[in-house]
Amino acid sequence: MVADFWKAKSSGTKFLGLRLYFVTADFKLVSVLLGTRHFQPLYGERDGGIRGPFKRWIIQILADFGLTVADFFGATTDGGPDVMHMMTSNLMLSWEWSMPHLTNAATKAAFGMTSNVAKSKNPEMLQLLKKVTRTVYQFCTVEVMGALYEQLVRLLGVGKEKKLIDYKPHRFMSLTRVFERIVKHWNVLCLWYEERARKADRDKSAPPSPFPLVGDKLLMEQLLSLMLSISALNVESQAEKPNQVDVLVSAYKVIVTTLGPEASLRKYDATRENPTSYHHSILMRWWSRPESC
Repeated sequence: MVADFWKAKSSGTKFLGLRLYFVTADFKLVSVLLGTRHFQPLYGERDGGIRGPFKRWIIQILADFGLTVADFFGATTDGGPDVMHMMTSNLMLSWEWSMPHLTNAATKAAFGMTSNVAKSKNPEMLQLLKKVTRTVYQFCTVEVMGALYEQLVRLLGVGKEKKLIDYKPHRFMSLTRVFERIVKHWNVLCLWYEERARKADRDKSAPPSPFPLVGDKLLMEQLLSLMLSISALNVESQAEKPNQVDVLVSAYKVIVTTLGPEASLRKYDATRENPTSYHHSILMRWWSRPESC
């Protein structure tokens, strides 16, 4: 059983979804989306939190299909307190992490993401993320540069993209795409910030802030190389094709070939014809601060 909450981007409306996975008599893995429902309990129903309405909704939709909780063995969800508590303590199912949620939670911990900065377990990486956020914000809010970014992308031949990508801190795969775009367009960003400074000089206005990530290129490349392999695992685990065994084998391969303390790290731009990698001895522990791009 897989149950999850999500919000509509445009309206912020919260929904609940319930999907079932089972093996047929001829040993085929099948998944069925039983239903989705707008989740907005009445004020009186929220006295004890959302767990009461949550449980009632699950039981009701199962009953619509002639099922009960006793028909299920396990549940795969995120580690949120309401969902996890529902599956383990209320429904008494054998619970395990959803792989995309697991990697997302692990990445947030590794990057030191926390609402209380003072309690961050990795303040150095948290500072790097702030630089990434500042870079995206500065690019998106500076209108006086017009279409310069798009023109530089075409001039340097690094794609057809017109802008940087923003990201949501709670979504690992969007963070990977942000890193990928910044690394791919590194020279574009350096030129963009240089031209921004020259324009301020011509206009005799206050000098703008420099490229926040100056000196962090190698670290960004190595982190991207690490994140891409985990993103590939996320993509595989969210598809309908693989079963849990396939996902666990892929996770084991990532641990052995990428996350091992002495494993070489395949470079983000490596190909079959050019299978380059970083030796574990040259991987950066935190970051360095050279003076130029």
